[in-house]
Amino acid sequence: MRKLEVFAAVVEARGFGAAAVALDISQPSVSVHVRVLEAQMGTSLFSRQAGLSPQLTDAGRTLYAYAQETLERARAMSAEFRQDRNKLRFAAQRFVTNYLLAKTFETLSTSFPHIEVIARTGTFDEVHGLFRSGAVDLAFLLCALGDVPELHTEIIGRFRLAFIARPDHPLAKQQCISRDTLASYPFISAYRGSHFGRTIEGMLRAVGITELTVAAQVQELRMVREMVMAGMGIACTVRRSVHKDLADGTIVELDVDVDPMHLVLSYSRNPKALIPEIDRLIDMVRRSESLTN
Repeated sequence: MRKLEVFAAVVEARGFGAAAVALDISQPSVSVHVRVLEAQMGTSLFSRQAGLSPQLTDAGRTLYAYAQETLERARAMSAEFRQDRNKLRFAAQRFVTNYLLAKTFETLSTSFPHIEVIARTGTFDEVHGLFRSGAVDLAFLLCALGDVPELHTEIIGRFRLAFIARPDHPLAKQQCISRDTLASYPFISAYRGSHFGRTIEGMLRAVGITELTVAAQVQELRMVREMVMAGMGIACTVRRSVHKDLADGTIVELDVDVDPMHLVLSYSRNPKALIPEIDRLIDMVRRSESLTN
């Protein structure tokens, strides 16, 4: 590429000395580049006559056309790479966006003043797909421990699940509720066709809660909250998503006789993405409020 650049400079500057000045290198260095290029091509690229500017041979004209196209494509590619280095592309499940990044978004513009942030949200499957396709360089995923297929991930926190209901629910004031008793009431389930839904269902099975009377299946944690508050049933959800409601008393956490269950927050990072802001964003999410709720 450098030899093509020197060769093109000789043509455009109409001489070896002028090309050396344009490239800020010595004239002998220009001559060496051209001689090596001619040796590689197996033919002369210039016809040289004392006192006259070097003239392109037929082979030289052919190579010059190629050099122009190649160098232009290289410049365009370099500009595109520089542009990519100034973009922070990440994807996150909506829980991460709504409950962990809400405050972080307020500081993104000041934290990354020279970076264009491209943030995408979706379900586990959508975020997983965006990262695997290369559309984003960073993905945040909420799942069961070790349940991220085909990706290398690092865990940065965990979130406790809670059984929740309205304060006037028949189970609201009971203690040490059995699994059978819990299963006898209408349940608001995560959408069973989603990865999140399958994860929650698998965790419930693992603690012995298998036969549920499902009143509704929903995909958004916010919708789970709304349905519980509307009295449609009880739910097992991420406690962090309703912590304000629990503090206000508009929703209560049921005392169910099962061991604590947790989901983990993991991230997957493209090792070829070199902008340091990726690691800074990971640290910001790690520090966001408390990751041990």
